[in-house]
Amino acid sequence: MRSVSGLFVACVLTACPTTPAVDGSEGEGEGEGEGEGEGEGEGEGEGEGEGEGEGEGEGEGEPVVLPATASMSCPSSPPQTGKIDCTLRITAHDGAVVYDGGAGVGLRGRSSSSFPKPQYSVELRDAAGDDDKVDLFGMGAESDWILNGMYIDRALFRNALAFQLFRVLTHDREWAPRSVYVELDVDGAYQGVYALTERIDRAAGRTPVPADDGSGTSFIVRADEEGFASALQFGHWDIVYPKAALQTPQVTASVAARLQRFEAAIVANDDSVWSELDLDNAAAFVLLEELFKNNDGYFLSHHLYTAADGKLRFVPWDLDLSLGQPIYNDNENPSSWVAYRSDLIAGLGRSAAFQARLASMWSEWRADVLADNVVAALLADNPTLLGDAVARNFARWPMAEINFAGDQLTVVSSSAEELARVAAFFTARLSFIDENVATWAAPAP
Repeated sequence: MRSVSGLFVACVLTACPTTPAVDGSEGEGEGEGEGEGEGEGEGEGEGEGEGEGEGEGEGEGEPVVLPATASMSCPSSPPQTGKIDCTLRITAHDGAVVYDGGAGVGLRGRSSSSFPKPQYSVELRDAAGDDDKVDLFGMGAESDWILNGMYIDRALFRNALAFQLFRVLTHDREWAPRSVYVELDVDGAYQGVYALTERIDRAAGRTPVPADDGSGTSFIVRADEEGFASALQFGHWDIVYPKAALQTPQVTASVAARLQRFEAAIVANDDSVWSELDLDNAAAFVLLEELFKNNDGYFLSHHLYTAADGKLRFVPWDLDLSLGQPIYNDNENPSSWVAYRSDLIAGLGRSAAFQARLASMWSEWRADVLADNVVAALLADNPTLLGDAVARNFARWPMAEINFAGDQLTVVSSSAEELARVAAFFTARLSFIDENVATWAAPAP
């Protein structure tokens, strides 16, 4: 049995195991998106660029209570659109310099760009201003990264833990972004704890999508507000890979046709969808979103990519609104399913094969990585992961001032109170799914 707590400490504070790409050829395209919604949800996203690289690391390690540090200096405030030239120095918790050089920096997100604590899109650059592909903390040589401020995540681990669980629970058969915690200062001013996170893009060590040959048969798309119209979900499908410059009429037509075929198979309700979509991946994706009770899990921001076998696979993204927040959509209640299901997700539930795999996979998880004793250790470890950095973060961004969508977060007075609340939610959530996973496809009204 793999230790979630040990892996989480090793992977979020130092380095993580790498899921290799299908081949080592150059990758292109990056994607991200955020969904922060009320009612039927709202989303946001962005993505561009190219990348290649590879990485490796160890998955077990002793707990580390000091994050890395990052210092950024910019001639002016980073823009919402595009990037400006800045300098960036990243130092590991043991004092080793991981990166010291140029970086293009811009703000990221849509609604989150208005948060007091900014989020940044970062492109490492060499002296000539070109992409500088650097291996940061064993996550693979890449130039494009995210600094996620986790402003409304007062536990400071929702995304990092969800992504790592997706990898561990599937025994690394599935891919999700990796993160390392850093304490960031910008122009000498302390900005708090950030998660230095991989983008969802094609590169060795990142999303394992084969290189496209110009036919548009190999791609990454995200659910977003722009792109190809979808008949089965809120929003559209937006191409992340191949990058925009390579999206010829043939590529876009091919991607659109494949997505239409995928959605038609769901509507047909004859299990032909499993020739289009990987069954185990779909079950793992839904179980993760339900375990965290991610309010925006089925709105926008999730990604699909074509794997080496030609089937589509989901990649999770943006779980800030989970584990007991926000208070709308009954999302603070651990004893009900995620309130909104797109027709795409609901359509999967009509498949007897999917419902059976959902139940059997949950049993496997509970006997392994989500066994009660392992979860207890995970929840006990989390309060000490970042040490004094937590206090410094919330001195900079006081709990009482953190707000979302007009007081839609449960009021807590301290980090300890939030961690205890999340732990209680997580434990109750396990019990709820234990008792109800067999009826996920037809929840009680």
